[in-house]
Amino acid sequence: MSTILDVTQLSLTQGNKALLNNIDFTVYPGELVGIIGPNGAGKSTLLKCLSGYIFPSSGSISLQGKPLSSYSHQDRAQHLSYLPQHSEPAFSFLVKDVISYGAYSHPNQNNADELASIIAQTNIETLLDQPLNQLSGGEQQRVHFARILLQNADIMLLDEPTASLDIGHESQLMNIITAQCQQGKTALVALHNLNTALEFCDRLLLLQQGELIAFDTPEQVLTPAQLRQLYHDNIRISRHPDTSKLYLTPLRK
Repeated sequence: MSTILDVTQLSLTQGNKALLNNIDFTVYPGELVGIIGPNGAGKSTLLKCLSGYIFPSSGSISLQGKPLSSYSHQDRAQHLSYLPQHSEPAFSFLVKDVISYGAYSHPNQNNADELASIIAQTNIETLLDQPLNQLSGGEQQRVHFARILLQNADIMLLDEPTASLDIGHESQLMNIITAQCQQGKTALVALHNLNTALEFCDRLLLLQQGELIAFDTPEQVLTPAQLRQLYHDNIRISRHPDTSKLYLTPLRK
């Protein structure tokens, strides 16, 4: 199978600090890849490089076999969508208008049916006529996620999309992403909740201090030994009685 995203020797230095150092990995169509690691590991920085928002100091990013830098802004938007960690609304745009911006990359298509389906999936029907800046953080996140879905790009780059969501909406969002990948889309999702990463992701990309530590299936990356090295004695590692998957809980001392 051909890869959809190839990252080779990707490095980013700002001042005297290496934010990313010689990152190498490839992603295949249909994969849901979780990007994990402690605070400051470089997850957001990596996603910004992959989106074209910032340029690496060295190395290369290839999208469907072509250098990412060779794509025009609109062409890139057809292949890549990007949801940053914080999307603070500067103006009181209505929710329905914010979502419609997702159609920027394919303006000549009739998106009415697709839009109605996305609004229903993300459960934001009652928010459409409200100003975005008057919504809660979780509601805003769901609106921006709906916009990303309408963009209908080949690859979704999502930075902590579940951070402001309650557990019900977190499950809903991750199941939507999973369904999108099962239909041929690809997603790279930065996640803090390792239980969510273990439950939903096909592979996990583990960063620490800008270094790629591991890139493999969740069970191969989040081994008990690796978890203890990353988080010391602050977590309890167990297996779920129904699924036998690893799950983690904070450890009271």
